[in-house]
Amino acid sequence: MITYALNLVIYFFIDLILVLSVNLQLGLLGIANLGFMLFMGLGGYLGALLSMGPNSSVALQHYFFGATLPFPLPMIGGILLGMLVGLGVGYLVLTNMRGHYLAIMTLAVFMIGYTFLQGVVPIVNGENGLYNIPQPLSAIAGAGHFSYQWEFAVLAGLLAILSFWFCQRVIHSPFGRAAKAVRENESGAEALGKNPFRIRLIVMVAAAGLTALAGVLMAQYVTAWSPPAWSLTEIFPAMAALIVGGRGNNWGAALGTFVIYILVGQGIGFIPIMANNPNAEYAIQWTIFGALVVAFLWFRPAGLIPERKARWPERTSHRQATSPPMSHVEEATHG
Repeated sequence: MITYALNLVIYFFIDLILVLSVNLQLGLLGIANLGFMLFMGLGGYLGALLSMGPNSSVALQHYFFGATLPFPLPMIGGILLGMLVGLGVGYLVLTNMRGHYLAIMTLAVFMIGYTFLQGVVPIVNGENGLYNIPQPLSAIAGAGHFSYQWEFAVLAGLLAILSFWFCQRVIHSPFGRAAKAVRENESGAEALGKNPFRIRLIVMVAAAGLTALAGVLMAQYVTAWSPPAWSLTEIFPAMAALIVGGRGNNWGAALGTFVIYILVGQGIGFIPIMANNPNAEYAIQWTIFGALVVAFLWFRPAGLIPERKARWPERTSHRQATSPPMSHVEEATHG
């Protein structure tokens, strides 16, 4: 039971990093990036390749490159690759695309990358993926899987806390206020000297790095990485977590992650009728996912923990004290 609980804790931390990266894009700036799982896939693959060694050392696997780098270099490499690809994708989709067109464009980029990596075996072993990926803390872990789980839970928890802190700093910084101004009134923000393209690109690159980090952690924890782990269907739970928890609020992202990935994603399995019926479990799980998204978009679109709106600071005069909430465009000029 403790082993299962540790598994849930580790998965929660990794999924939280993923949802926080989505919140940076969709919540902070309104970027509907439907291809973010590509960065998770790339991060997982490079983290594995940088720790598995040359191709000849592992039988029945085919990949174009391999190295044996000590921790945390594979993780750093995966993050940097995610950011680099995020930079390229950002330039491609943010230059002339907005709204629905941007969403379709990012989805198309994802499908290109997914189909290529799944179909071309010599790159990362095609649809079979990579396995026997070395565990990053195995050299310092005590004997047994249980002690390793504790150490990996601490690692994932520290990285999740660091990611949460980073996202909090971004959202509440002058840059974050400028990003919200771009989200709400791009023309107004641009008239005040803000560069919408630059702001969007920076956020997309940072979010891609976080997504890649989640991929590295997941691949090295489960010691395997294949296309189904970052497929198109994995996009929806992350989006659902943000819709349920609350866009633009990192605490909402954390709560939504718990509700979608742990409470619903894992809790369904405890229903007695599901014990010997995995197909029904999968169907009911996704039915609840969809029902929650529809219900929240209809009845509570801001989520369980809505984004906090900026307000004027308190003043001594009555007129100033009763001023209406400050818009993000106005707030950006004060940042």
